Amino acid sequence: MASQNHSLISENKNGEKWDRCLTDSIIKTASGLALGFVFSAILFKRRPWPVFLGTGIGIGMAYSNCQNDLRLSKFYSQSLPITRPNRHIPITPSESD
Repeated sequence: MASQNHSLISENKNGEKWDRCLTDSIIKTASGLALGFVFSAILFKRRPWPVFLGTGIGIGMAYSNCQNDLRLSKFYSQSLPITRPNRHIPITPSESD
């Protein structure tokens, strides 16, 4: 029963991360698209490249954030063993005898 609860918690965490990634992707892509339209209309005489550039930057930022969020879960989900030697480490050469 405990292993079932553990797997459900893990699935919930994974689902929450994917939801955050999807939401972040939508927000960043829409923001880049909107800023591209604004810069295209105001500064660049209605040329299409600022729209594409802004959208691409938004998608790239969202992809990078999702990749880091999903990668960090692998590193922090594992517990690292702490090993400490019980032997005495000599400080001076005379203590090593």
